[in-house]
Formats: sequence, C-alpha cells, structure tokens
Amino acid sequence: MRNLKSRIAAVSTVALLAAQALLPPVPSKEAAARPLTASEFGRLIQRISEEGGHFWNDNYVSNEESYLHPLGKIQELGIRGGVYIGVGPSQNFTYIAKIRPSYAFILDIRRQNLLQHLMFKALFHFSRDRRDYLSLLLSRPRGPDLPDGREPTVGELERHFRGREPDARLFRRTQARIRNFLTEACRVELTDRDFLTIHKIHRAFFLRGLAIKYDYIPVPSYGEFLLETDLRGQRQNFLNSAAEFRFLQHMHWENRIIPVTGDFAGNRALREIGECLRERGEKLTVFYTSNVEQYLVRSLTWQAFLDNLRELPRDDNAVFIRAFWSNQITHPEVVKGYRFTQTLQWLQPFLADSGPGKYETYWDIVTAHTIPLR
Repeated sequence: MRNLKSRIAAVSTVALLAAQALLPPVPSKEAAARPLTASEFGRLIQRISEEGGHFWNDNYVSNEESYLHPLGKIQELGIRGGVYIGVGPSQNFTYIAKIRPSYAFILDIRRQNLLQHLMFKALFHFSRDRRDYLSLLLSRPRGPDLPDGREPTVGELERHFRGREPDARLFRRTQARIRNFLTEACRVELTDRDFLTIHKIHRAFFLRGLAIKYDYIPVPSYGEFLLETDLRGQRQNFLNSAAEFRFLQHMHWENRIIPVTGDFAGNRALREIGECLRERGEKLTVFYTSNVEQYLVRSLTWQAFLDNLRELPRDDNAVFIRAFWSNQITHPEVVKGYRFTQTLQWLQPFLADSGPGKYETYWDIVTAHTIPLR
C-alpha cells in the first residue's frame, strides 16, 4: 500500500510539473497561492462541511443558460484573483477560469454536489486535454486528433461527442480509476454509500451524454449549455479554451478548488470558510449564489445568511453573481430569449444597506445594487 501511495504521489508530481510548463503566465497574486497537500485538502473539507441537507431533486448540470452574460462586465471592472465561492455543478469552472482566484470553495447543501466535484477532480487528474475530459465524463471515445494538429473549439467537441455512442467498458474502467484515485490520493473520508452516489452521477452522463439536462423546467441540455455565448456572441465556456482547462487542472492538482457541504444560512460552513480566508490572508472577490437565496427567503433563514456573509473577509470590489428565473415576472436586466437572468451586484453596498426591513423578498434581493451588463 505504501509503495502504491508513493507511486501515485510521484506521478502527481510529474504531472504537476508538466502542467506548470504548459500554463500561461499568471499574475503574481495568483502564483503566490499556497497549494494544499492531499491531507490538508481532506481535513479542510471535513472542517468546513456541515451535515448534508435536503434538496428536492438531482441536479447534475447547470441550468442557467445566461451564465456567461456577466463575464464581459467582470472583465471590464477588473474583478480578478482573491477567493471565489460558488454553488452547484460545473458552471463554477467557467467563472473560476475567468476570475483566476487563489482559492475556490464550492458550497452546496447537497452532499451529492460535493461528491460530483470530487468526481470532476478525478477526471481533471486523468485527462491529457479537454477531449479526454469529455470522453471520460460521457464515457464516449475521444476520437482522433484534428488533422492540422490544432486545438478543437467547443463547437467541434460538441459535434464529436453528440454523435458517439456510450462505451460500457470505458465507463467501468473510469469508475474503477475514480474510486482508486479518491481512496488513495485524495485523503477525503468517503463511504460505500458515497461511492454509490458517484457511480449514479457518472452513470447519468453515461446514459444521456450531452443530452443530459435539468428535467424539471425547460432549460438547455449540457451540450447546448456548452455552446452558449456571452453578450458579445462569443463562446466562453472553459471547454472552449485549452489554456483555461489547464488552469483549472492546475488548481485541482494543487487542491485549490475545495468542494464542501453546507447551508448558506447554517452555523458552520461559511463561517469556517471566513476563518480559512483570514488564516491565508485572502478576501472574497466573487460569490456566485445562483438562486439559492430564493429558498432562504422562503424558509425565513435569509438573515442568517447575511450574518454569515458579514463574517467573510471581503474585497472592496467584491460582487455577487445571482440568477433569477423569469417565469412570472421579467427582470429589468433580462436578455430577450432567455428564461434566466444573470445579475452582477456589488457586495459591500448591498450588505451595508441590508438592515431590518430591507430585502424582504427575493425580488428585492435581485434588483438591489445591480451593475448593468450592457
């Protein structure tokens, strides 16, 4: 067993050095972020996480087709570095790739989401490139390299994998590799039930491929999600960029993307993240809340979330990225043809203005201190 762990550590070190050679230069603030060892990574997850809470359905893929709309304004405002906090599945990767934080915490009330991100971590570890990543995620053959040797676009990747049938042997082999990696190299305490959940998540991608989607409301499939564009009409998903994929891979190798289980309004997770930021001299830059606050308002726990938020060290220019589902009322920032509206809002003025009697409805929350995206 000791020899196996030594071999895993040696392979990881070689892979990390190779990745560092491939990565584009990054600002000094990003380069200064201290990697976490596998043991530190596992202990940090244990320290921060709360007991898993209940959510009424599975959600394996992001469902906000407007997720790219804030990116142009984020770039224009120079919001970059610091610490990112987000929620949910793979949508976070595109935000992380653009913002380039020192550390990223993915906080979700569902333990399923933590396990899915550990699965993603394993796939990033195994993959040579974006084509490998999608091949392993979807259990479909990666296919030959492009004849001219160039990197494929996300459109070319989508076309390739849309036309491929699932490979059961590849699925079983990848599952075995995921279990071995998470058992031997990650140092995260996982149960047999956790591994059954990871198997269930991976099998959903195996069965549905790029057609997998959030089935409860009319939203795009995963394949359509990859092809979404920003407000300038540019495809900006992280899988459209080899450099962004390598940056995320680098963060995973250094254990700087930390998935945790917790309630935004709970009494532990966010406060422990705040303590972790203070220990490392870091500040929150971006908090992607999706529409979680809608549920906190319904359960009368939203003020507890604000109390937790006040405990986080925050950059003066920190922002929220929020999502509003326009099924009954249209948001002022709505983009024609989109059911979701993504909002960008200043965090510090929002908190300063959040006294008693303020922000009593979710509509109040998503329309206060908004930054026009166009």
